[in-house]
Amino acid sequence: MAQVDIVYYHSGEPVPPAGTEIRRKSIKEMEEYMEHLVMEMKFAGVSTKFESVQRDGKNDVVVNGRTAAQILDGLEIRKPELQGDAEVYPIIKFERAPEDWNTDFIEDISDILMKNVLSKAFADSEKLRIKELRTQMDQE
Repeated sequence: MAQVDIVYYHSGEPVPPAGTEIRRKSIKEMEEYMEHLVMEMKFAGVSTKFESVQRDGKNDVVVNGRTAAQILDGLEIRKPELQGDAEVYPIIKFERAPEDWNTDFIEDISDILMKNVLSKAFADSEKLRIKELRTQMDQE
């Protein structure tokens, strides 16, 4: 099975500009969020590793060697759609729209976007694993 290696790099607490808010307000909150996602992936049978690393530079999440922004680049993110009459199923919003992400702060990434990052990284890794298996079988 494909491996998903996740690293949360951080140099300091996220400090958004005055008057703005981000979804996860501290390194600890972001670590807990990522650990929860990793736990969900492991329960689903996905081989996953997570580490939180302090280093200089911008805070970021790197999955299998690519940043979250690099993985999302070019993906078409679709919002979940309601079936039926919108009046019968009122939409309740608890946070900003998923695509509303202050990219200066990885801590502000929406849950939908982060799950797309992890899903895409897993799919790419699985595709590479299958390709390597085919190549190995062809050589035998």
